[in-house]
Amino acid sequence: MEINLDFTSLWWVRPEELIQQIDDSIQKRMTAAVNVVKLEAIQLLSQQGTGRQYRVPGTKDTWYTASSPGMPPAVATGDLKRSIDVDVSDDGFIGEVGTSKDYGMMLQFGTRNILPRPWLDVAFNNSLYQIVNIFSTAWLD
Repeated sequence: MEINLDFTSLWWVRPEELIQQIDDSIQKRMTAAVNVVKLEAIQLLSQQGTGRQYRVPGTKDTWYTASSPGMPPAVATGDLKRSIDVDVSDDGFIGEVGTSKDYGMMLQFGTRNILPRPWLDVAFNNSLYQIVNIFSTAWLD
């Protein structure tokens, strides 16, 4: 892959304006990228499970099918899915997707009693092509 930088057509743009345009573009692209991952994570966490059946926590007669080990967590209450949030640093160079729910990471990596149900890294990997496209289009659009 080759990147050509030709600034000859930008002779009228002041350097500070050019820098601001690039900074704005970085911020927009990172925001788009983390939102792609978030949407993919939500989709993964919306799937039915293929494992054992359990009672939905806090209910008497509502059941759900849990996920099998190695598969993304199945929906029981939807709390994990609703808790997914994104954050982009002020300079746009760091983007984060995650949850404040402790059990989100327990499911992702597993515990002594729970085999991993990866979802966040799967969401990132499934989104990688879109992320590359977001960051590889023309910088000054």
